[in-house]
Amino acid sequence: MRRPGFVATAGVAAGAAVLLLAGCGERSAGDAGSGPSSAAAGAKAPAVATTPPGVAELQAQQDALFPEVAARCAGVSTALAPSPSASAGVAGGAPDDPSARKYAENHAYKQTVELTAQSRCRGEAHAARITTALRATGRAAALGEAELRAELERLGYPTRGGEVHSSGGTVGFSLWIPGSGPCLTGTLGATPRIQAHGPYLEGGCKEPQGGH
Repeated sequence: MRRPGFVATAGVAAGAAVLLLAGCGERSAGDAGSGPSSAAAGAKAPAVATTPPGVAELQAQQDALFPEVAARCAGVSTALAPSPSASAGVAGGAPDDPSARKYAENHAYKQTVELTAQSRCRGEAHAARITTALRATGRAAALGEAELRAELERLGYPTRGGEVHSSGGTVGFSLWIPGSGPCLTGTLGATPRIQAHGPYLEGGCKEPQGGH
């Protein structure tokens, strides 16, 4: 079920696809061509890294909201880095074992967009930030949904929809980091467990219910 809090993900689908798949906005322009006709038309600018519209603004927004995270990840590469998501082993080449191949097909819905090294650094920095804050309460494992929602809001992570939820008596959350992402998914306990990952290919930060 789509949540209001992830209306941003629709805009982020472009933002996420551009930001995460294009290496946080770096894209090489194609070679303008060469030869006499090209020279006659005037020298073309060499291929350079360009920033897709909106990405720089989103990144600046996140930097302003979380300056300590921006400082921690300054200079980290924007190259793609495999995301250790729930779909580990699924996104690779088709397995030779028919049963393994069938399993991969049935769980393809769990695949997430790969993160750049920069996005992963930021995600892990946010995860550490939230973990520290939750542990500082002295009762992270006992927090209810309303209390967790309030704590996330205090830390600067909006929870307008179903980002905070319970399953089997365990309280957790799945949310998009304001600005340019990525996603964070966590569960409470004596030591909260929080994972940074790209949005699911089917949309949103919460693992979709599907497969067969």
